[in-house]
Amino acid sequence: MGYPSSEFSYSPSVAYPEYPWGGEISKEENGVYALVRECIHSMGYDADHYGTSAWNPLGDFIKEGDTVLIKPNWVDHSNKNKKVHDNLACLVTNPSVIRAIVDYVCIALKGTGRLIIADAPMQICDLQKMFTIVGYDKLFSFLDRQGVKYEIADLRKYRVEEVADKVFSKPILNEGSRGVVVDMQGFSLHSEKDAKNPKYKVTDYELSNTESYHSGTKHCYEINRLPLEADVIINVPKPKTHRLAGMTAACKNFVGITFEKASLPHRIVGNKSEGGDAYLKKSKFKELMEYCDERKTKNSVAGNYRTARFYWFFTKVFYVLGAIATGDKFRIGSWYGNDTIWRTSIDLNYILLHADKEGVLKDKKQRTIVSLGDMIIAGQGEGPVGPDPKPLGLIMMADNNLLFDRVMCEIMGFNHKIFPSFHHQISLERMGYQSFEELNSESVFYNGWKKVCDFIEKPEWHYNAHSCWKGYIEK
Repeated sequence: MGYPSSEFSYSPSVAYPEYPWGGEISKEENGVYALVRECIHSMGYDADHYGTSAWNPLGDFIKEGDTVLIKPNWVDHSNKNKKVHDNLACLVTNPSVIRAIVDYVCIALKGTGRLIIADAPMQICDLQKMFTIVGYDKLFSFLDRQGVKYEIADLRKYRVEEVADKVFSKPILNEGSRGVVVDMQGFSLHSEKDAKNPKYKVTDYELSNTESYHSGTKHCYEINRLPLEADVIINVPKPKTHRLAGMTAACKNFVGITFEKASLPHRIVGNKSEGGDAYLKKSKFKELMEYCDERKTKNSVAGNYRTARFYWFFTKVFYVLGAIATGDKFRIGSWYGNDTIWRTSIDLNYILLHADKEGVLKDKKQRTIVSLGDMIIAGQGEGPVGPDPKPLGLIMMADNNLLFDRVMCEIMGFNHKIFPSFHHQISLERMGYQSFEELNSESVFYNGWKKVCDFIEKPEWHYNAHSCWKGYIEK
């Protein structure tokens, strides 16, 4: 199964009883719409009205007047894998999936409330270019014709433009966007490392900026205000392999709620033996690599592009020398020893579950979150920015992001024991589970089928791992 074309605005090819837009029916088969509908049905929502015009499945948790935020995975406007010419099908959440979800949200809202479609892609992403390439512009045109009130939001504080190889422009601010700083107040999973006072780093962001959010016992994240204003968030990830995390699915998709990405720890500076996780083996060359990389970033931000290119050249030189001297080819946290990014992902999920509209953490859950993943064509290999297509023909739905990821781990053919988020006791508790056994006994729905986590045996679904995880992550 593939994605439908944009010719019919991703409308269903069947006039379902509950369909809200009358004669707007596709003349080509739209299996994606049918799978989204079947997943929602399988969850048991509004079961009494299924098959009638009164069926309002998302009305089980979306009420009239609610603010609903749909969170796709927009990533970038280009696939860094030059061998792939798939119009970003394995990189970006497809608009045909979003279209089906929007229809059921509209049924639930009944013309009231707010509907927001939003993400914070990579800082280099040209969002308008991506919309045109993938076909989101056709989706938005359809919604305009139907008179749907909706908002499209770029959740980033700023974006940049590429000046030269790995050298970017000064930040270009997103006008009108606002962030909310959320203090984790000791609830951060990074707090376990506070005694060692690690230096957290995000590629292409200044170290001092990240330290202003994470240092000592302080752990704060600057989140865009819109996700915190939502009553309901529908998370629509594009599950892929990932150089930092091994895999990215529902939990890590919430990296895209962030206003200031410098507040997102991606790695700890240094080698593993000294408490870092940027690379494996101690190396003076790698230390010089990190120094030059930081100087490159500082000069890029200041607009000193010639100097930035100078430092980028020596970043590459020292990396090569370090790799030759130690045999360690890892850098910038892109390897199976990264112990930082998964903690950041769980922190962000906890924030969205428990932070109120002002960013203050509460004991009670503040909003409903469900995930509906797009795996019609997923991404394997050098993800998340340069994946190869992995055709699966799947749509999967779950009401817990950690549960979604646990099943996705099985689908990918990866060893669940490699991922701390599934076994770390505090991580489990943050996500609503008391034990791995409880998580592992849960079920999800994909393509209308109900399956328990550890009873998925489809070797043909298994992914090729990222090269920095290959030979380590597989079952």
